[in-house]
Amino acid sequence: MNRKPLIGVMFGWKVEPEVATACAVAAAHYGADLFQFRTSDIGEDSIIGMQLEGDRWIKKRFPYPDVVYDKTRRKGVGKFDEAYRKLEGVPISHTLRGFSMNKSKVYNLIRENKELKPYLIPFLTLKDADRALAFVEKHRRVIFKPNGSAQGSKTMTLEQKGDVFELFDQEYLHRFSREQIQGILEMLVTKKYFAQKLIESVTPQGHPFHVRAHLSKNGENRWIVSYHSIGLSLTPHVRISNTPLTYRATSTWEDFLINQFNEKADGPTAARIDAFALKTVEYLEQAIDGQFHEVGLDMGIDPDGGIWIFEAGIGNTGTSYYQMQAALPAIAYVLYLLRQSRQDLHLSV
Repeated sequence: MNRKPLIGVMFGWKVEPEVATACAVAAAHYGADLFQFRTSDIGEDSIIGMQLEGDRWIKKRFPYPDVVYDKTRRKGVGKFDEAYRKLEGVPISHTLRGFSMNKSKVYNLIRENKELKPYLIPFLTLKDADRALAFVEKHRRVIFKPNGSAQGSKTMTLEQKGDVFELFDQEYLHRFSREQIQGILEMLVTKKYFAQKLIESVTPQGHPFHVRAHLSKNGENRWIVSYHSIGLSLTPHVRISNTPLTYRATSTWEDFLINQFNEKADGPTAARIDAFALKTVEYLEQAIDGQFHEVGLDMGIDPDGGIWIFEAGIGNTGTSYYQMQAALPAIAYVLYLLRQSRQDLHLSV
């Protein structure tokens, strides 16, 4: 009797238990065994991990897995080097260097594509306070974000009203003169911030929102939209829908489309969003030369129906509600990697 494929899901830190459980269920669906482990649990010839038995995770010692679903995504980052060294020779799902694709790098890649460039929000990587001030004075309403992954934290909006600059840090509103805001911008330059024109993406009820299309490769090595999630800010004065400093809410994809566009899930807006998302991720894969299989594409939609790219999180695809929808294509993809690896090994013999 043939042994089932053994998948290892690698985490670098504590995660919500639903994430690993969804992966275990997906693996069972595809006829594979699965265990989860931390990067710190990898020995030289075995791994201390946990396997789902019934409704409990049981700690065991495992051989190295046949393939790794990498939820750490920190290859090339110092403190994780040893973990990746030990796993050399094991097929791994995400091989892009950790932290290598920040907001400005992704935006600059997209800017090179003539079809996708019109969907980019006017942006600036903060390197000079004078240029940053000129950007603010041109667009009047601007959002500042850390250039790396921040999940909405440390995000600020700035609006120019005559000679006054109103900076909102999602808790407090600060009013500055032109000279004072220059000093703030100089500080943001040192902290490696990224600026975008503020796009009005709101529901008919006035709630700011963003749409995330979660894109994943499946068992046929093909990109699909595995789910859509909606982020809403219900705190009236907070314009950022993914910040932890607002009362965040969500909606089903179907209810959102009906409320926002009076359309169903098979209507023209959904089709346009999916086609755009797939075109974007296929281009990014080609531009970066692969090495990833999940992308969270965050978009805004203005009052005229225009789609705008807020961010493209390559490998940054956490979810609070859609763990199963994310796990099914991801596990199918790592099994595809395993099949390809075995085929390549057979051909090389």
